Amino acid sequence: MPHKLDITSTVLEKSIDMAKQFLDKLVSPAVEEAGLLLRDSVAMWKFKNQVRILNKARSYCEKNNVSTKVISLKLLCPLLDGAALEEDETLQDKWAILLSNMIDSEQNIQNHVFPYILGQISTNEFMFLERVLQDKRDRINKLTEELIKFRSEKPSIERDLKATINDLTIQIDEAKKNASQIWSREVWEIEKKKRTAETELRTLKYREGMIVHRIKQPQSLPEEGLREFEISNVIRLGLVKHIQETYANSSTLEIPNDPDKEYLTVDLEIEVESDSSHILTELGELFIEACTEKGKV
Repeated sequence: MPHKLDITSTVLEKSIDMAKQFLDKLVSPAVEEAGLLLRDSVAMWKFKNQVRILNKARSYCEKNNVSTKVISLKLLCPLLDGAALEEDETLQDKWAILLSNMIDSEQNIQNHVFPYILGQISTNEFMFLERVLQDKRDRINKLTEELIKFRSEKPSIERDLKATINDLTIQIDEAKKNASQIWSREVWEIEKKKRTAETELRTLKYREGMIVHRIKQPQSLPEEGLREFEISNVIRLGLVKHIQETYANSSTLEIPNDPDKEYLTVDLEIEVESDSSHILTELGELFIEACTEKGKV
């Protein structure tokens, strides 16, 4: 006789109860509270999350006097769907901030990938990249102050160096008029000071460009902070990329020439080296900024 499937209410209730007990060990809050086994209860749990995040976004808008605008459902629906499954309170705040920035009429954030990225990133990964971006802002602010100060001081520094070179040239000419074994060492010392001043003057011309270059440099990630699989994830999401730079170290060798003439200089290439690092991408910066409260960017 074929076996009959027992679908009595008692057996069904027992099966559901056993499943609930098992799920209680796997999820928090408890199954009875979240109602994860029942479709309507799952929808309600997601809806409560959406309501919570919408209210957070409303609070951010009120706090920052945001004038809201209408956004397309193509943007809004993925954002609310992703936010509905977020349990971490820190990331719930990021979802709310992202929404408040996307509906800000003064901003033009219409990147459809941001909700996807936020749904794929962990709290630790996000907070780490947020610190990296803050480090970049601090570096740029410091270098910008240095650049402003340099530009204001450059004319006087340049004037002083030219005056020093001129004075040393006169001293050298005077010393050479009385050239003897006693004076040869003195002439060499004065010429050395002159070469140093001339080098400083030449360097002055490139110093502004060097500061500007440092300002524009991408921000490298600290070696510690993320584990290997986390690095792989943020690279996968396009927030970070791996770069390798090769460069050559060189030094200048001074070769004594005729005592009455300047020294010869030869640039010698020492060795070729390479550096490997991870940097924050432009997408990474835009993503973190989009999830940062207005006024704190």
